[in-house]
Amino acid sequence: MTDDNCFGCGKKGVDLNPDVIKKLVDEIPISPGLKADDTVLAERLAVCLVCDAVREGVLCAYCGCFVRFRIRSRKAYCPHPAGEKWPTV
Repeated sequence: MTDDNCFGCGKKGVDLNPDVIKKLVDEIPISPGLKADDTVLAERLAVCLVCDAVREGVLCAYCGCFVRFRIRSRKAYCPHPAGEKWPTV
C-alpha cells in the first residue's frame, strides 16, 4: 500500500504493487488466439519497465492501462506518442 494518490481517480492508498497487479492480470482469461507468446510478452514488458511513461512500474501514462494487461494481446500496440516502442510481432 502506498500513500500516493491513484493516477486516474486520485484515491489515496491504492496498492500498485507490481506483484499484486501481475497476479490479478494472470487471473483474467484471454483467448489463446489473441494471447501473445511468452517471448513477445517478455520483450514488451522489458520495454515498458524502462519507459519514462510507466508509473509505479504498472501504469502507462499515455493510455492509462496496466502494462501487464496491455502486453498480453497480440493485437495490442505501444501508445507512446513518439511512436511504437515495442518490437513488431
